[in-house]
Amino acid sequence: MFKGKARRPVSKTETYLKYGFVITEIKSYYCPRCGSILSAGPNYQPKYCPECGQKVSFKGIEWKEEKTLGYERRRVDLEKIENRVV
Repeated sequence: MFKGKARRPVSKTETYLKYGFVITEIKSYYCPRCGSILSAGPNYQPKYCPECGQKVSFKGIEWKEEKTLGYERRRVDLEKIENRVV
């Protein structure tokens, strides 16, 4: 395919820990040619991939808000301060 012809980015739904403990679902967009992530959102959509130069078009894409799925539990119980050895 030609780099000059605009292609739609590939979208993937992913989860990550926001603030280290909030499980959040987001939709990420990737370059259809090289697979690198495109830093895109409702206020900014790049016209070209920063890695390979592929022209991308976000025309017709409906932007959705981040979705909070829940909260991460503590993995290790924290040691009480009075039992701490200094």
